[in-house]
Amino acid sequence: MASHAPSFGTLDLPRPGRAALPLLALAVVALALEASPQLWLAGLVAAGCFALAAVVRAARAEADLARVRRAADRLILADAHRAEGSTVVRWRTLELVSPASRQRLAHEVEQTLRRIDPARLPSASPVRRADARRDQEALLRLEDRMLDGRPVTARGVLLLRRLLREPASPLYYEDAGDLSRAITHVLVELDP
Repeated sequence: MASHAPSFGTLDLPRPGRAALPLLALAVVALALEASPQLWLAGLVAAGCFALAAVVRAARAEADLARVRRAADRLILADAHRAEGSTVVRWRTLELVSPASRQRLAHEVEQTLRRIDPARLPSASPVRRADARRDQEALLRLEDRMLDGRPVTARGVLLLRRLLREPASPLYYEDAGDLSRAITHVLVELDP
């Protein structure tokens, strides 16, 4: 995912790659035992165990990092201005408004636009095609806004992610509200 620069002082974020590195080094050392005819099987078994432990450790660190992200996202959505003082929120804000994050979201909007294209056959996608087609211009504005290089807010990015990804969003679920209003709200929230 994103890099986690140590410029955030005492912020100690889980780092999946770094968490797995010592165990991967032990797996490589264990493979050296394979050179001995008496220990080759033990070397392979030990290397496999260390590699498996490295994968488990990395997965746990990734899950911990996801929990930190979700907690920061809740703070940003609850009160972006009050939460700005938090080091975790500042880290998450930089991650959300990064060019890579914006590019990924623009691509998701583009995929949604492809799904609602009348020239394409309906797919298993639960997108409310008729409503989304009516708001195609607004969806294009969202895509353009993510790519235009002007600053965006972390709150706006999170709201766009919700609109595109959550099953209870007006893009997918009719009782969630007016899609036009939701898109307009996201566009307004994206502006700093």
